[in-house]
Amino acid sequence: MKFRFYSSLKQPQNKGAALVLVLAFVVLLSGLVVAYLSRTSTDRRLAKSSFEDTSADLLARSALDIVMGDFKQEIVDGSTSASPPYTPTSNANVVPMRSGNPGTVPNLIRRSVRSDGLVAPAVPSRASAVNSSTDVSVNGRSVSLDRWNTHYLIPKSDTSNDDSAPVTSFIAPDWVIVSRGGPSVQTGIGIGSSALNNAANGNSNYVIGRYAYAVYDEGGLLDINVAGFPSPTPAPVTYVGRKGVIAFADLTALPTTGSSFVSNTVINRIIGWRNYATVQPTGTFPSFTFTAAATSNFVNYFLDTSRDFRTVATNLSSNRTDQGFITRAELIKLRSDTGAGAATMLQYLGTFSRESNHSTWGNSGTELAGRFPLSRFDLFAITPPNNAAAIQQYFGLNYVPASGPTAEHWRYCGTSGNTLLSAIPSVSGNSQSPDLFPLLKYALPTGTSISEILSIGASLIDQRDQNDDTTWIEFGDPAVPQKAFGVDKNASTEPGAPPPPSTVLVLNRDFRNVGELGYAYKNGSTSLDFRTAGSSDAPLLDLFTYNTATPRSGIVNLNTQNIYVLAAILMGAITTESSSATVPRTAATPAATSIINATTSLPAIGRQDVARLASAVTHSTFTPNEETKETTARALAEVGQTRTWGLIIDVIAQTGRYPPNAASLANFVVEGEKRYWLHVAIDRFTGQIIDQQLEPVYD
Repeated sequence: MKFRFYSSLKQPQNKGAALVLVLAFVVLLSGLVVAYLSRTSTDRRLAKSSFEDTSADLLARSALDIVMGDFKQEIVDGSTSASPPYTPTSNANVVPMRSGNPGTVPNLIRRSVRSDGLVAPAVPSRASAVNSSTDVSVNGRSVSLDRWNTHYLIPKSDTSNDDSAPVTSFIAPDWVIVSRGGPSVQTGIGIGSSALNNAANGNSNYVIGRYAYAVYDEGGLLDINVAGFPSPTPAPVTYVGRKGVIAFADLTALPTTGSSFVSNTVINRIIGWRNYATVQPTGTFPSFTFTAAATSNFVNYFLDTSRDFRTVATNLSSNRTDQGFITRAELIKLRSDTGAGAATMLQYLGTFSRESNHSTWGNSGTELAGRFPLSRFDLFAITPPNNAAAIQQYFGLNYVPASGPTAEHWRYCGTSGNTLLSAIPSVSGNSQSPDLFPLLKYALPTGTSISEILSIGASLIDQRDQNDDTTWIEFGDPAVPQKAFGVDKNASTEPGAPPPPSTVLVLNRDFRNVGELGYAYKNGSTSLDFRTAGSSDAPLLDLFTYNTATPRSGIVNLNTQNIYVLAAILMGAITTESSSATVPRTAATPAATSIINATTSLPAIGRQDVARLASAVTHSTFTPNEETKETTARALAEVGQTRTWGLIIDVIAQTGRYPPNAASLANFVVEGEKRYWLHVAIDRFTGQIIDQQLEPVYD
């Protein structure tokens, strides 16, 4: 008999191996389960985070819609009609009403604030008594004052560094609490079924989030996509001194730290980066050098009368293009990365500006299709003219060459035909594009004679043509025609022609800005008046334009509260053509202060108000004579506007809830947050949003 002992010994070994395998599988399965649960938990957290981010984004966008809707409602409520055109009921209502802002923050229009003191036509902010900075949430969230000034639109408390901490007078916005029923002022959590923390389905008071905001006047800033010129200053000095575009604003008027101002080195870095392909400076970024050829390129580009400056030039230089600041964050970063000036200069600069290039005087906003281009006077640069058809279309004049003792002259026949007219047609209907003389009749006081109107037109032609002979125009009965005379250096030899004034200033060049119309005469001895409050000639400032683009960028609101913005526009302006003397910084700043004092007490309705603003300037640089007094009109009117509200709406929205044990409005639990800067341009007279740009902010 044989015995097999080995089988009884092997059985326990097999069982042990099986146990090890089972345990291994259990461990592996446990790991998989743990990994699955961990992944599920992570996915759940990510999903919740994504949901809260989306909810916060929707809340922020809704808040922007509400704030913008409030401004549009303010336009309607502050107007003489509930439908366009929205003519302001008073000068005060041509600007958005200010609230909750100290005088030390000139750019701030309003913020969300408890017990909002805004009165009609403005719409109060609906904010409750809980502050975004000082009232910390249950989970430790608040918005510091530094964060509220990351755009640097508020003056800094310490100008010696790049810290964004604002001046101590600035108070952070209060929260607007949003329930299922929408935003409203809340005084407490409440109790029972209507409490803010009661999530019951039927409770419309249940809070789902909150937002806070501040609104700034970007339209009152210098659009850095257009403003500023390189150094050395383009020669001759008249390039910059005659102004006409915001590119010739002198950024060295802007203060930085202590008694210092923005330097030419800083400006060259910005211009070299912005207009590299157009200007073609030498050197490498950020250190550029501008030759005479480079500055000439700069002048030619920005003096283009049809350029809207909303986009950059498309030409290439060394395979590079011009560039624009698409967002405010880009401007802030470029300044920081290149050392382009102190951070405090940012409070004077914007990156978004739009306006329709349309008048506001009287009913011109609807009755006229647009402003009269000053470039049309260039048709008279050549004598005899080489485009008779265009002259008749835009001026209603027919040219008559010299014949015997009768000098060359013009006949007023209107836009068609060759029969002398004895009256100037009136503008009637809407969206009209009248020729010069009906436009002058439209702008000047009722009853102004045809002789005076034609004389003004003749004098305007004398300012533009390139000879020294007095222009005269025949009109009236063809059998016994009458004559209207302009004013030039050489008096007309025609019988009955008035002698010229003892001192005559004639430009004999193209008009560079609408204020230069003031050099023309309205009779034999008196020039047009753009220097006196209440001047009957002032509407002309609003009805003519150098730049014809629409819509366009690079125009500043005349009602800005930012002194140094206006100082930059005034600085370097020519005060007298004969000497090419210019306005220094020491005169520009007090003049700007006088203008802002005038618009604070009585806001400007349109460019016609520039004559009143010029009369408010009392600095000795501006006061010696009529020409120097009108320096303000020549520098400011062409680059100013009042009909567009250019805003930056800075909104921070937080989703969340009030927990069951919440005792005050500060006891909010934040679950998601989103911040935006909305750049928007609203036409005050039509309510139209001309353009807008939404800029996400990542703090």
